[in-house]
Parts: sequence; C-alpha cells; structure tokens
Amino acid sequence: MLGHETTRLGASAAVFVRRYFLWLLIACYVLAVIWPAPGIAIRSWEWSSPQFAKVPLASLLLLAVMLFVAAVLTDLKQARFVSRHPLALLFAIVAVWLGPALLTFVVGRLIPSTLGGQSTTGLLLSFALVASMPVANSSVGWTQSAGGNLGLALALVVVSILLSPWITPNLLSFLGMSLGENQRDCEELVNQFSGSFFIVWVILPTAAGFVCRMLLSPARIEPARYWLTLASAAALLVLNYINSVLALPKAYDSPISVLAATAILATSLAAIGILLGWIIAWLFDLRPETRTALMFGLSMKHTGLALILAGAVLSNQPLAILLIVLATLMQHVLAGIVQWLLDRSLAPTP
Repeated sequence: MLGHETTRLGASAAVFVRRYFLWLLIACYVLAVIWPAPGIAIRSWEWSSPQFAKVPLASLLLLAVMLFVAAVLTDLKQARFVSRHPLALLFAIVAVWLGPALLTFVVGRLIPSTLGGQSTTGLLLSFALVASMPVANSSVGWTQSAGGNLGLALALVVVSILLSPWITPNLLSFLGMSLGENQRDCEELVNQFSGSFFIVWVILPTAAGFVCRMLLSPARIEPARYWLTLASAAALLVLNYINSVLALPKAYDSPISVLAATAILATSLAAIGILLGWIIAWLFDLRPETRTALMFGLSMKHTGLALILAGAVLSNQPLAILLIVLATLMQHVLAGIVQWLLDRSLAPTP
C-alpha cells in the first residue's frame, strides 16, 4: 500500500512539474536576480581537471543526473520507428546540426553589421556552442505530453548524444573559426569534448544509465519513473539558476539593442528546429504524431551541457551565458506554443 501511495504521489508531482515547468523555469531566473547569493555559493564548489582548474562541481553532478536518468528511462524497444523509416531518421539527425549551423553563418554576418561597435563579446561563440549541442532530454517529455511518436523522440536523443563526441567539437571548431571569434575560448570549449571532462561527466553517466536499464526489469524501473523524471527536471531547474546568477544580474549593463538581439537569437535556434521538423515530415509524408516528435526533437538543444561549458570558459562574458539561459527558456516557450496549436487542431469543432 505504501508503495502505491508513493508512486501516486510521484505521478502527481511529475504531472505538476511538467504542466508548470515553464513557470518554474521563469521563477528560477527571477530568483537568480533577486537572490543570487546561494547560486554563487554553490558555484564555489569546484572540480579540477587537466583541462580546467575551475569547474563548478554542482553543475557537473546535475548534468550527470540528467544524462543518467535519460538513459535509464530510455526503452530502446520503443525506437522501432528507426527500422521502418531509416531515411527520415537520417535526415532528422543531419538537421539537428546542419540547420543551426547554417543559421549560425547567417547570424555571424548580420550581428556585427547590425550592432556595430556595441559589445557582443562571446555572443556569437555562445550561439555556435548551442547550435553544436545534441538533442535535449526534455524533448521526449514534450513529445509524450503531446501524444507524439515517442520512439522517434528517444532515437533522436540517444543517437545525437552518441554522435556528439565526434560531431560537436568539430562543428564548434569550424563555426568558431568561421565567425572569427576568440580562438582561445573556442579551443578551450572544443577540448572538453575530447578530455576527461566529457568522459567522466557525459559518457560515463549515460553508459551507467543504459547498463541499469539492461540489468533492471521494466517492472522495477516503472515505480521509480516519476521520481526519476522529477529528479531530472529539478536538476535542470537548479542548473539554470546557478548559471543565471552569472548573467542576469549583469544584464542591465548591456544596451537594450544588444539584449533584444540576444533574445531574438535565442528564439531563432528553437524556431529553425520547429521549421525543419515540419519540412522533413512534409517531405516524407509522415503521420502527425511523427511530425510532432520531429518538431520537438529538432527545436530543443541540450542547453544544460552548453551552460556548464560556457559557465566554465565564458563566465566573464555575461552575454554568452545570457544567450544560453534565454535559449533554454525560449525552446520551452515555443514547445508550449506548438503543443497548444496541436491541441487546438485536434479539438472537436462545435
């Protein structure tokens, strides 16, 4: 009886967090502005690596929690869509990186000419960093909530994360050079994908999650599913809070035009993914639930990983952190708008 009550409590809490996640995220940003002291204190706990002398330990632990939970809750048997539509999956995986990369080239030409001499230090490099990220775990939750193709959503997350150690550093290096951004910062970001940081805090938690998934029966995982989901959501919220304390209190020092450009750039990253998802679904004449999974999967980047890297390398460039913070917010805002439009299209007409 106690087990059933615990599961029911976890399910209720998970539904609440999923329904109000956007408002909880905004609350974290407000808290970072009005009460940054706890976030600054948490950031003082550091982990040393051969590449970095100062990496916030709490951020790394939160990232490991999100990756481990995502792997534990991934039922690879649900990804049968891959065998039936391999070409559509291939196009989607290419679009995960190609669309944002092309957008980065456009942004790299527009921003300097638009903002002129105004300070945008680190802004373009941060944009390239987010563009180089794999698909976010949260896209699966949005897909499930909207009744989308869960198998495809899982496949996009798993395949993009597995490919990211090879694709992300090379793409980031290429984009950084093409933008003419600070090469030293770009090289430090790239080094993390080939060093102990990525092995210890990205590959190992993901592998551990998959091992647990294989060793434990679905009957043992299912009762803990809701609590694991809550742990992952809480980790993402806390991660955004402790990184927002670097950027949001200092945002007032930037010109309005720069802040507006940062918000537009953050929004464009999610918008291009939604557009590409719709186009791929149209090209392959895919079912509505598959189109839903593509739109969420291609629009949601793993900003948690981007926040940690930017927080370590670009911590003295608040605009760089601000862009990733806003990208996290806007991809959830646009996901909410997409779900609202989907619900309206499915609602019976009076």
